[in-house]
Amino acid sequence: MPKVNGQVNSPLTSAAPPELPPPPMVHTPPGTPFTTEAIKELIAHLEVPFHPSVIEWRVINTSKKDPHRGQVIPYADQRAYTDRLNELFTPAGWTRKYVVHTSANFQRDKDHKTVAKVFVTCELTILGLGLHSATGEEWADNDNAGTAAEAQAFKRSCACFGLGRYLYHFSRV
Repeated sequence: MPKVNGQVNSPLTSAAPPELPPPPMVHTPPGTPFTTEAIKELIAHLEVPFHPSVIEWRVINTSKKDPHRGQVIPYADQRAYTDRLNELFTPAGWTRKYVVHTSANFQRDKDHKTVAKVFVTCELTILGLGLHSATGEEWADNDNAGTAAEAQAFKRSCACFGLGRYLYHFSRV
């Protein structure tokens, strides 16, 4: 996908995502793989940018001299990913499985605090397309460490199928 940062008609600044024909029917018998054409069409629908209304911005860096200056990146809540999968495949057409691990305590560079990490691996299976897995991580002293690592793992697994992948092409703003 070409860079969309700074483009006037980028997916995040346009009123609506690009128009594609309706998604293909995915009612195939269980275990029946999709045709090559159907796979290409499904991937194209997975790659459609989210509607701008579901995009949020996260501050990732702030200036030590001026806390009102910083860098932000776009992201979508994991519910947007779930909604797209349900829309294309129905809730019965895909599944996810999580495995949680924690590390031993070690000293964090940023604040020299001794903390463990929570690692969550998400296996995302889309019936007829395949399986991809990815890992998310968060410091264990975060009250929402498990949820944050789970969401990160799920969204990274989705990106393997093209869903939300365009968000990785934004440089920091």
